[in-house]
Amino acid sequence: MLFYKKKAGISKQNKIRRANAPISYGNAILSLGENSIIVSNHFLDLTKSISIGQHSILAGIGSQLWTHGYYHDDTGPARIRIDGEIKIQNNVYVGSRCIFNPGVVVNNAINIGAGSIISKNLMEKGMYVSQKMRHVDNNIITIRSKLKKVKGHNLIEEVYSKNG
Repeated sequence: MLFYKKKAGISKQNKIRRANAPISYGNAILSLGENSIIVSNHFLDLTKSISIGQHSILAGIGSQLWTHGYYHDDTGPARIRIDGEIKIQNNVYVGSRCIFNPGVVVNNAINIGAGSIISKNLMEKGMYVSQKMRHVDNNIITIRSKLKKVKGHNLIEEVYSKNG
């Protein structure tokens, strides 16, 4: 589903996709605030909702907004899917080829440099550029304990939500 306010727009060659049940569940909405624009050649995954506030722009080309991802166990076939809405607030600029991970929030008055990977909430206004690579000590049991399991919906895989 798409909601947009006046002077909002989606340019050419963008891909917006969502799988049907039993892969996806519930409703997913792409929401654009007043005077917000998604420029050309971006990919938006609508497993969960994506909202972009007022006067914000997904600029350049080649950015990806992912509302789902996976975490694999150390051995064997076990994996879980992790879903989370993406919320981009007001007066946000996103440069080319940025990648958004599930469940992130970008607060007001933030500029994101090209090629950045957004894997955590950006809350303090200003400029953000890609973070350096670091090791995160994790395993599938820890991940499961931090998230809420999605129940019902007759899903075909084990799914957890970052948004509660």
